[in-house]
Amino acid sequence: MQTALDQCPRSGDGASLDVNPWHDLLYNRLRDEALPALIYDDTITPAASLWTGSRLWTQAFRSTSLQAGDRLVIALPPSTAFVQVLVAALWEGYTVALAPHNANVPDLLTTLEARAAVTTDAVEAPHTFISEEYAGPRSTPDTLRSPDTSPTPNVRFLLRTSGTTAHARWIALSDRNVLSVLASHLPHFALHDARVLSVLPWTHAFGLVLDFFPALLSGAELIRDPNGGRNPEHLLQLRNAWGATHLSAVPLVIQRLIDTAGGEALLRDLNGGLVGGAPVSGPLAKRLSRTALRAGYGQTEAAPGIAMGPPGKWAAHYLGRPVGCSVEVADDGELLFEGPNACVGVWKNGRLERAAPDRTVHTGDLVERSGDDLYFRGRKDDSFKLSNGRWVQAGAMEAALKTSFPDLRDALVFTPNGDDVAVALCPAAPSATLPSDEDYRAALGSLAERLVWTTTIAPEAWSTLPKGTVDRSTMTKALTEAYQSSSS
Repeated sequence: MQTALDQCPRSGDGASLDVNPWHDLLYNRLRDEALPALIYDDTITPAASLWTGSRLWTQAFRSTSLQAGDRLVIALPPSTAFVQVLVAALWEGYTVALAPHNANVPDLLTTLEARAAVTTDAVEAPHTFISEEYAGPRSTPDTLRSPDTSPTPNVRFLLRTSGTTAHARWIALSDRNVLSVLASHLPHFALHDARVLSVLPWTHAFGLVLDFFPALLSGAELIRDPNGGRNPEHLLQLRNAWGATHLSAVPLVIQRLIDTAGGEALLRDLNGGLVGGAPVSGPLAKRLSRTALRAGYGQTEAAPGIAMGPPGKWAAHYLGRPVGCSVEVADDGELLFEGPNACVGVWKNGRLERAAPDRTVHTGDLVERSGDDLYFRGRKDDSFKLSNGRWVQAGAMEAALKTSFPDLRDALVFTPNGDDVAVALCPAAPSATLPSDEDYRAALGSLAERLVWTTTIAPEAWSTLPKGTVDRSTMTKALTEAYQSSSS
């Protein structure tokens, strides 16, 4: 991995790529090998077949005169075809934009100024390759799209942020960005002879860089869950059928497993994996401390590795320790990072907006540092202003409550009228210890005089986003209506 990383330009500032760092990685790992193998839909595809299929795609791409740096949209489900197409696209040096299989492909071709897309036959769009399930393309496009924007040979991936912590954007990552994170994280994963139960979307940075690539490049057996972890019973069936030594997931998937008979035993039997994408509550951290799973923290803008915890080290909102980059905490508590993982730029308005490669990146996350350990303390953009101009750092106050009361699954500080503040709590269980009035006032500090209402919401009525973080918009609307009703 380090050899591949050393082949990457250091700046990503537009210099041409003389050597494709993926060639040796993919050739040595896949050609004529049994492992890695992809297990999907009860079918095992060994490495040699993944390689053979990728060569069919390489021939098809070349037949249409796609060139290195051309932008190619891949809108396929996580499958054998996905792997074969991705390997071929990396081999050819395209800029790969990964999208869900049900994405609006014509819109993506326009938005990303792409020359072509790869889809299934369920999607009808011009300039598209239609994929067979296992054996290369079923059809190739008559023509490629003529984009208005130049090729981007120094951008290997365009990955869409989830939009759960900020407005959704297409982030541009170079080979150096991705390979630096793999080089710094892979030695910690212990994936020798591993069977990886894969639930994360491969179109997102977490799933692609810290789940899919580590398994592929370590020669692991990759057991793909077609449900993406949404059905814990099916995860147990996959474990029983194929075995599993590693699992990486967002906290919501881990919570679903714990709430399912046999799910917590599955987690305790794992040799490793990452839990990231959202803060982990105190009750969930307590259960995770009995496993070999690690905390993982990052953002798509960091390709996506910033910090990682030791196996089994957990506490409420624990993020881990810096890995592969340097970090500092600004005076206002925001986490900043610098390193080779800092993204090339952002795709916006039909063009790449490059960023300085050696810049300091503002994450927008508020943290507390204790030695090398980092703890999440809210989002800067979770803050709001009262009508009197008073600024309320809601995330920091919620983190203070959840840290003091580890039985809380979640908390939300909001304003029900623009003038005052209110607090909603989600206890992990009916017997959970809840804050007293004094505790509320201590967490709110000088804003305690504005506290007008507190309430408790059961977990089943607590709205969350796909990663498991609170759906602030939905919850604030519902809670405001409840407050107004109780006050009338």
